[in-house]
Amino acid sequence: MSRCSLDHFIVFVAVAECGGFAAASRKLGRAQSAVTHSIRRMEEACGLLLFDRSGYRAELTEAGRALLVRARRVIEELKSFEREAGAFAKGLEAGLSVALDPFVAQAPLAGVLRELHAAYPQVTLTLSVVPRAQVLEWVASGRAQLGAVSDTAPLGAAFEALRWGEHRLVAVAAPAHPLARHDGALPAEALRGHMQVVWTPGEAGGGEAGTGVPAGERWQVSSLHAKRELLLAAAGWGSLPDHLVAEDLTAGRLVRLPIETCAGRQSLPAFGTAVIRRRGAVAGPALRRLLELLRAAAAIPQGAASP
Repeated sequence: MSRCSLDHFIVFVAVAECGGFAAASRKLGRAQSAVTHSIRRMEEACGLLLFDRSGYRAELTEAGRALLVRARRVIEELKSFEREAGAFAKGLEAGLSVALDPFVAQAPLAGVLRELHAAYPQVTLTLSVVPRAQVLEWVASGRAQLGAVSDTAPLGAAFEALRWGEHRLVAVAAPAHPLARHDGALPAEALRGHMQVVWTPGEAGGGEAGTGVPAGERWQVSSLHAKRELLLAAAGWGSLPDHLVAEDLTAGRLVRLPIETCAGRQSLPAFGTAVIRRRGAVAGPALRRLLELLRAAAAIPQGAASP
């Protein structure tokens, strides 16, 4: 079979689809003798007959019908190889790395990445959920071409940023928790004596510092998933981003706590999210398309300054 070339497969498929050697020769623009010779060479390489020539016109043998499916697949795979090789030669990235911090809503991003795959199925993707500081480090170093972070601290001049969305922290507790049965707004005094579960990812400017909730008895966890599980178990109360807690509120697994913040509000602060990339970094076709899709899907109208 090593003696079979792509041309042999093309001729084989042409003869099968055209219903004979003469019709295939006209379609391919070749002499009929050349088409016949190509099929004979392929049959010799296979060690079997692909066409029964005993009748008025050549008919596929049983083996020929079975191998025709594979031959078409070989042709498509080789054509796909050529297309992808040509795209890579023109600068298409072989892969993209995207990093996002746990506070960023993943569902909208998943839809964007689905569209990217439809446009560039040959480009592989690595998606990592890591602490905000690590996202910044990876994007700055080039380990990730793109990042998505909560806008809880200044990004610095090293990054170009696209405003992606806005979310609000929601104070919640399980229905069985004593705070869930409190009538009216919850002042700071009412929170004392109740365990607060706090997310602490271990980075400066991250986590839930500065949310206006008075300090008290606390458990610290480094995972938002672990925090949610503790809240569901009524081990304490705490805050989660609205997009992470929406289904639990709708299902009644958690209830909203109308706490009074230091500013007198009965809600916690909102925070923005941003898509970032290293300033001045060269973007290939796939990354440029991804940025276009992100701009189109952004929840916040875009200004002039964006990646």
